[in-house]
Amino acid sequence: MMNRYRLFVLLATVVIVATTGIAWKLEFGFGSGIDRGRASSVHTSRENEKQSFHRQHQIVIIGSGPTALGAAKRLYDIEQGKSNSMITILEELGKPGGLASSVRDDKGFLWDVGVHVVFSHYTYFDRVLNMAVPEWNYRRRASFAFMKGSDDKRRFIPYPVQNNIHVMDKVDQQRSLKGLEEITKNPSTRKHNNFDDWLLQKFGEGLTDVFMRKYNRKIWTVDTKEMNSAWVGERVAVPDVEEIKTKIKEVDNGTDAKDSEWGPNRFFRFPKYNGTGGIWESVARMLPSHWFRFHEKVTAIDIDRKIITVEAGTGVKTHYSLAYDTLISTAPLDVFTSLMQSTYVSLGQIQELASQLVYTHTHIVGIGLTGQLPRILADKSWVYFPDSDSPFYRVTMFSNYSDDHVPKDGEYWSLMCEIAEPQKSSNPAYWSKENVIKESIQALVLYGFITSDMVVSKHYRRLDHGYPVPSLKRDMILEMIQPWLESKNIYSRGRFGGWKYEVANQDHSFMQGVEVVDKFLSNVPELTYPDPNLANSKKNTDRTIPLDHEFVIAHYNENLDWMKPYADHTLIYHQGNDLGPPFQFYGWERLENLGREAHAYLVHITTYYDRLADVTVFAQGDNMEGRCYKNIKKFIDSAKKGVPCKRATVLKDWGHMYLPAKYLARFKTYKLTMANGTLGEMYQDLYGQPPPAKGIWVCYNGCFGATKQQILRHPLAFYQKALAYISKTPNQEEGNYLERLWYHFFEGVDTPSDA
Repeated sequence: MMNRYRLFVLLATVVIVATTGIAWKLEFGFGSGIDRGRASSVHTSRENEKQSFHRQHQIVIIGSGPTALGAAKRLYDIEQGKSNSMITILEELGKPGGLASSVRDDKGFLWDVGVHVVFSHYTYFDRVLNMAVPEWNYRRRASFAFMKGSDDKRRFIPYPVQNNIHVMDKVDQQRSLKGLEEITKNPSTRKHNNFDDWLLQKFGEGLTDVFMRKYNRKIWTVDTKEMNSAWVGERVAVPDVEEIKTKIKEVDNGTDAKDSEWGPNRFFRFPKYNGTGGIWESVARMLPSHWFRFHEKVTAIDIDRKIITVEAGTGVKTHYSLAYDTLISTAPLDVFTSLMQSTYVSLGQIQELASQLVYTHTHIVGIGLTGQLPRILADKSWVYFPDSDSPFYRVTMFSNYSDDHVPKDGEYWSLMCEIAEPQKSSNPAYWSKENVIKESIQALVLYGFITSDMVVSKHYRRLDHGYPVPSLKRDMILEMIQPWLESKNIYSRGRFGGWKYEVANQDHSFMQGVEVVDKFLSNVPELTYPDPNLANSKKNTDRTIPLDHEFVIAHYNENLDWMKPYADHTLIYHQGNDLGPPFQFYGWERLENLGREAHAYLVHITTYYDRLADVTVFAQGDNMEGRCYKNIKKFIDSAKKGVPCKRATVLKDWGHMYLPAKYLARFKTYKLTMANGTLGEMYQDLYGQPPPAKGIWVCYNGCFGATKQQILRHPLAFYQKALAYISKTPNQEEGNYLERLWYHFFEGVDTPSDA
């Protein structure tokens, strides 16, 4: 299999700096100009050149969007670019962001390049964004399809449509249900040859006709029979027929059925200020400014000599040559390969293959309006439009994401429309800027969302490469191109650099850049690009940003203001119902409300067992109530001395807990679930031996600290077994058991020979 070679998302190219000797040749040998970033090295004496046989590795990154910035951030984190490598980031435009940038128009409305929201499959991505952007808005997704039924009435169908056919008119509803029942009774084992086959096998003829084919044709601009099905993964929800029948009965009986929540983006966040582009400008500011070269366009790449030709400037253009050792490109793969020059006969074959990749053009139409969002749109995030009476396939209630998107909150609002144009169009007049804007406004008026006199601003942008279409030949093409490029130290990643829509969101794109750096520098296998289904099936925690100390807080609904001074070293495990944190922390993870604070602590240890901070302090969100150090940082020094927490007493009773009625009365919502076994039996199970007869020191209130070495003295299986005890109900007696064992787990100082 060649999947491991598949391209990564198109945002960054890393160029490795050439030796002084190469710089000399560029100036005097090729006569094509010299890389100005290395001009001073030309004056290095020839004697020094002879003595310095080792040289810096030149890494060049083409583009400065999420993929490029992911690669650059990883290079920075592992301290490349200080002495052993030179990093150059070439960006044709005047600022970073690529397809994830933003612009504010002359009326004060802010617009993204298409719709982007932040949700994530990666801890590393989360941590970087948390550090880069201080203020976020947190939202619960409310997305719908707006479509005409067989009764000619338009209605909002909650997303995903296949899980909510109970909202359809009766004819479409029963037609869709019939198809689902048929495939449930007689599931097909036949291999599907294309996306249309997949749709029929998963949803049946009815639902495929009512919605699936129409919408997918509109967004992809090609027939579903011309697409493969490998890209689908988690992006399409497969419905549960029995659940749908239950919802239909509830609706028929006059009861409002609960809409299903599905998908990784059911909760998302968006920056309070400066749009999506503000995220990536902030990430870029975390990196050395001299790495970036803006208004510099790659015009040719000599892959034999590893020389890039660059056109620089905004007015009068200049040209120079830049050498590389490793090249990371985030440009569209078809465009990128067309720039390559070589004596290899195979280059022509590669360019021909890349030209067969299929894509759409995307038109972004932003409509700024006076007044306030109408009631029918006020509670919505975005809406899908499968029918042919509108040009757009999706409209986002963009002002719902942030007040910063409009000139003045409460007086203005905004909609962002996305329209897909086929790669090859037979009607160019229809796709003119003026007509696309006109058609979009007319459809919004037709649907009753706006009136034409509300419009005060019209924003427009056309993306030549909008969506990378998963065509039938896509994977075959990529499996031939990618290894060919990598054999020449070239890595193409990103939304269009990798050409895999299934891993083309911001988190995927960023991590493609991160992972490709780890691949060529450390030989660490990539995950996201070669195995999208695996990457999308879980939270990927294998990369973190190292900390010397970390505060792990188990939180339900407590006020966290007391943690503001320590926010940049704090990971919150939220077990309540908040959409997001009250202010930005190093990390914020949502957990099911199980096992009290002990569950959060053990989830952290088992998840990051081999990536722990030097010292971890565990505490509840209650501002150190009870018998805790009042200054949470005191736990750091105490842990280093082998004292995890404030000792209270010696425990010798290994039976069930004696818990006073006053204590038990505190738990009104979640009553205490008594353990099946005793504390002594838990100890025996964990340690494989009876508890010590002399007893153990204990501390209370679930606040303690431990060094990495103290945690690692117990194997991972030890903590996994402990976690299993407290993964059943919100309030278990076993949580009290563990509260009495924390000190014993971590007391004492480990010598180097113990570690």
